[in-house]
Amino acid sequence: MSAAAGPITIGILALQGAYDAHARTLTALGATPKLVRSPDRLAGLAGLIMPGGESTTMLKFLDQNGFFEILRSYVKTTPTFGTCAGAILLAAHVENPAQRSLAALDITVERNAYGRQIDSTILTAETALPGGPLEMVFIRAPRISLTGTGVETLATRDGFPTLVRSGHLLAATFHPELSRDPRVHQFFLSLVSSHQAANAGVLDPAD
Repeated sequence: MSAAAGPITIGILALQGAYDAHARTLTALGATPKLVRSPDRLAGLAGLIMPGGESTTMLKFLDQNGFFEILRSYVKTTPTFGTCAGAILLAAHVENPAQRSLAALDITVERNAYGRQIDSTILTAETALPGGPLEMVFIRAPRISLTGTGVETLATRDGFPTLVRSGHLLAATFHPELSRDPRVHQFFLSLVSSHQAANAGVLDPAD
């Protein structure tokens, strides 16, 4: 699950939230992070990370310069990884309360399902990723209550998915950028590499 030969450029939606921590993790893995604050910054990216933060605040920023509609089209064709608030933005359905989203990933998400900031926790559990138990940092975390056909569950908490993948899309309800374990980001970079290979006409090893 390594990145493609040579550095690849991964955008990080930097409207609000913990985007700097994602940038540090990508840099450590040999990728080149690029902060994205406007639609024109999406050009030339191999993939995009949408970080945690406040999804309602992010939506307000996305309402400027037609960013929301541009991003909605973008994530349909480009590898995108949403963490916490980013997962809410990717979801097809948002509850508790209902909220507008990019509706790209066939999941239903309940906002703040695990309580307030004081209820944040760190769990370590086995996942579908190789390498043993994974540390998962939950901060005012949403909960994925339903997954659609074709959505693969890679990690769970109390029987609910916490890390899911569907094609070129990845979503986590926890914050992998706040852990010293880089495997979730490594997995995303492998999705990006596979997507690039498939688009180049090379057999996708993930298929």
